[in-house]
Amino acid sequence: MSDTNNIGDILQRVEQMLDALQAPAQSSADFKAGCDSLHAYLDAQAGVFAAAGALSEQDKTRVAAVVERLAKLQKQAETKAAIPTDLQKYIAEQSD
Repeated sequence: MSDTNNIGDILQRVEQMLDALQAPAQSSADFKAGCDSLHAYLDAQAGVFAAAGALSEQDKTRVAAVVERLAKLQKQAETKAAIPTDLQKYIAEQSD
């Protein structure tokens, strides 16, 4: 299998993992486990991207879309992580 095919397979798997992470009504434990799995998978595939050389335009577009989805997912995670802190601040303010 060529590097280009490997990259296509990797992108497809990452897209599926991102779909699963963006599913609604997911527990924080499941979300964290999914993020950890995605991180481990990307780490394991880093060598394929380093050795691949030039990407096709289609693969470049897919990579850009994956990066955009990862950025949105990071923002979503940061927002959700801030909720308990913000709630604690609100409760403390109401207690004063």
